Amino acid sequence: MLAVLMIGALTFCGLSVFSLCKANYCACKRAGQCDNPLNHYWLAAILSALLALVCSCLALHTEKGTLVWILMMASCLAGALLSAQWQKRKLKQADDLLTDGIN
Repeated sequence: MLAVLMIGALTFCGLSVFSLCKANYCACKRAGQCDNPLNHYWLAAILSALLALVCSCLALHTEKGTLVWILMMASCLAGALLSAQWQKRKLKQADDLLTDGIN
């Protein structure tokens, strides 16, 4: 039961970070075009984070569950940040190849 709750908590943490990234992308890149989905992404991020907190607190009780939840959320957010930086660097290298380094 403990393993199922922790896997559920990790899954909800990942879903929360995904929704948060989609909401930020939609707000920054397509401002005004996706206001309604933006609200849905924010709501999904908040609800997923709360479900992850509930799962980890049920698995490990309040204090340890909260600490593990904070650690899982920070790890997922750090992974998303590193992935975004890697994608940006990869796109920049592809652009440099297309323009033969002329800038």
